[in-house]
Formats: sequence, structure tokens, C-alpha cells
Amino acid sequence: MTEASCANLETAILLPLGVVATQLMKIEAHLRLLNMKALAFAREREGRRYAGLIEARLEHINEALDSIRDLVSDIAEYSNRDPRPDRDD
Repeated sequence: MTEASCANLETAILLPLGVVATQLMKIEAHLRLLNMKALAFAREREGRRYAGLIEARLEHINEALDSIRDLVSDIAEYSNRDPRPDRDD
């Protein structure tokens, strides 16, 4: 791999993946905090009134996470492919 293609790889893929990883770690921290708040809120009687709203938002989050898992799997698959498959031309 040439120096230019290494730089292109870093700019196009490696750096953005690092940014995404950092953002996901921040999201995980936010979700941990929300989890603690949700547990406290669930102990209160009024918490039941908002269960439907919470469930709807959690469903959207789960859909996004499923999509993210699929995309990460695709990227991992691409990165594990042999860049020069044997050809019988």
C-alpha cells in the first residue's frame, strides 16, 4: 500500500471510525445516566403514566442500534476481505 493510499484510508475510514467510537462511548454514558434516572422514576407511582412514551423512544433507539450493528458487521466484513482475490483470467 502506498503512502498516499494509507493517508486516504486514514482520512476516509480510520479517523471517522474513531470519531464514531468516541460518540458511541458518550451515548453509552448518557444511557447509563438515563438508566439510573429511569430506575428511580419507576419506583414512583407517576412513572407508570409515562411508560408508553418511554417505550416508544426506546423502540426507536433499539431500531437504530440494530441498524448500527448491521452497518458495523458490513464494515468488518469488507475489511476482512482479501483485497486481491485469485482470478483465473
